[in-house]
Amino acid sequence: MRKFIVFLILLLLVVVAADRLLLYAAQSEVAKQVDAQYQTASEPEVVIGGFPFLTQAFSGEYSEIQVVTGALTVQDIQLERIDATARGVKAPLGDLLTEPKATASTLDAKVMLPYSELQKRMPEGIVIETENGTPRISGDLAVLGYSVPIEGELKVSVDGDTVTVTPGKLKVDGGQIGAEQAQERLKFSFPLGELPFDLQVKDIEALPNGVQLSGTAKDVPLIGAGPQG
Repeated sequence: MRKFIVFLILLLLVVVAADRLLLYAAQSEVAKQVDAQYQTASEPEVVIGGFPFLTQAFSGEYSEIQVVTGALTVQDIQLERIDATARGVKAPLGDLLTEPKATASTLDAKVMLPYSELQKRMPEGIVIETENGTPRISGDLAVLGYSVPIEGELKVSVDGDTVTVTPGKLKVDGGQIGAEQAQERLKFSFPLGELPFDLQVKDIEALPNGVQLSGTAKDVPLIGAGPQG
């Protein structure tokens, strides 16, 4: 009886070890494919949720896969990182390890857009800074040969794939231009283009370290959609 119990324990350890090894291999393959697809600055971190992994692998359905990328460039726009959670992922184990194809039923993600992307669209002489965690603008705005000191808040909004930056509560010195005129000169919009994972942006928030975009996607290829960028 004791030998049988020892045998079961050893068998269980072997199964658990095999489960972890296959999990590691699958996570590494997903990371490699996401890296190749989006050409990230560093290999993404991938975590396949659920235990045991083997039962999900045999069924070809994975409850949750988390992907965190490093910096990447999409249509000339620098993104600092993408933190995505894919649910209801379908990919037979053979495909996941040898033929990179996996589709998520739903995907939620947060995309960090650094302030440097906004800064390079600002007029010369205007600087974006954060004060107590809130983004602000300040500097000298060139108006009809004059340098007009301005300072104020930085507001961001999103409509579809278009981000709009609008200064708020502007303080304008010098008298050469009013606050409303200065605001019009400083306001700008730009398209995000096609984001990774076919994300549709639903919300935007200005944070101390950048602008965070929140988006969702449905029935989206997690890997296997071909190179992008």
